[in-house]
Amino acid sequence: MMRKKITFILIVVFLVCCGKKNVHVEEDLSPRFDKAMEYFDRGKYPRAKDEFDYIIMTDPGSKIANESQYYKAEALFQMEEYAEASITFDRYVRFSPDFTKIEKSRYRICECAILSSNAYQREQSQTHRALEQLQMFIEDFPESDLIRDAEIGILELRIKLAQKDFEVGRMYLKLEEYESALIYFRSVLNNYYDTSFADDARMGIIFTHILNDNRQGANSYFKAEKDRFLSQSKYEEAETLLIDTQTGLKLAQYIQLYR
Repeated sequence: MMRKKITFILIVVFLVCCGKKNVHVEEDLSPRFDKAMEYFDRGKYPRAKDEFDYIIMTDPGSKIANESQYYKAEALFQMEEYAEASITFDRYVRFSPDFTKIEKSRYRICECAILSSNAYQREQSQTHRALEQLQMFIEDFPESDLIRDAEIGILELRIKLAQKDFEVGRMYLKLEEYESALIYFRSVLNNYYDTSFADDARMGIIFTHILNDNRQGANSYFKAEKDRFLSQSKYEEAETLLIDTQTGLKLAQYIQLYR
């Protein structure tokens, strides 16, 4: 019985000592955190990152380390190290109880994906990832003040993807690969129908039929789509194209193809 009491007392003492030690470590790191924040506020992000790293490694899992994780991620974002910033924000989100900073971190992850995406001429996997992140953000934070920014971001990314497909369609048109051109122009209409490139794709389809000696197809398509044009000027341009090419393709239309 006595041995059990002694063992219990030793365990309690051990836990108390550990708790005091953790408090002591966190107190010791407070000046270091203040120094890191001073660097951060002055825009010295590499120095701030190094200080936050020290805190995270010295006392992992503590409240001050978790806070350091957030500001380290923000420092990396300001340094345009978007891949590492995204990973660090994600780590913060997994362990933080601070809902406000979690929301900000989740949107920063979206921004990291957007800023890491390529121009429309290049591979677009990161653009698709950014779209997924933005859509998840809207679903998870429907009342956020950042919803409007997220919606604008989605539209801009979709315009980029629409331009990608449209330009690929134009390339096939120049190569006289008409069926392939139609596939990409239709992809714009199927997937990005609400962007400005939708009317350009309609024009591309009409032009493809004309170049492929299929005037009937061009006229039929125009009649079917005339009420779907988003822009009156594009509608009139398509109508003029059909009229001007009734007697054969003119030089002006070839210039339109390659402009």
